[in-house]
Amino acid sequence: MINRFGLIVLASLISITLSGCASILASMSEPGHIDEPQNTRTFGTYVEDQNIEVKIKANLYNADSRFQEANVAVFSYNRIALLVGQVPNQEMYDRATQIAEKVRLVRNVHNELTIGPPLPISKQLNDSWISTKIRANMITTQNFPASKVQVITESGTVFLMGLLSESEANW
Repeated sequence: MINRFGLIVLASLISITLSGCASILASMSEPGHIDEPQNTRTFGTYVEDQNIEVKIKANLYNADSRFQEANVAVFSYNRIALLVGQVPNQEMYDRATQIAEKVRLVRNVHNELTIGPPLPISKQLNDSWISTKIRANMITTQNFPASKVQVITESGTVFLMGLLSESEANW
C-alpha cells in the first residue's frame, strides 16, 4: 500500500514528466501556436463519429423493431449525423430524427430519409457505382484532399461530408 508520502512523490514525478513532454514539443516545433488546423478531423473526433453511428443505429433498433426491416443508414462526420434510406411512414421518419438528436455529442442531424419501401438491389448497386466514380474522380484530381471527403449516395442523390478549408471547398 502506498502511503501519503509515496502518493506525493508519484504525483510530482508525473507532473514533471508531463511538463517535460510539453517542453520537448515546444522545442521541436515551429514558433507560434501549436494545434491542428481547423479543417482537419482529429483521431478523437474520428472515433466519436464511429461511436455516434453505432449508437444511433442501436438506439433506432431498440426504440422500434420496424427500423430493422427499414433501410436506414447512419453516417457521422465531425459529430454531424446524416440519416439516409427509406422508412415506411412519417412517424418513423420523425422518430429517427428525435432518436439521433438525443445521442451524446451529436451537433446536428440531417434527416434525408424518404418514406417508402426499401430500394431494390439494382438501385443500391447504382448508388454504389455513382459513389465509386465520384471518389475515383476526387482521388485522381491533383491536389484535391479526397481523404477529407466522405461520399454517400442514396436514391441517386449524392451527399458529401467533409471538413475543408474555403480554398479546398472551392476547388
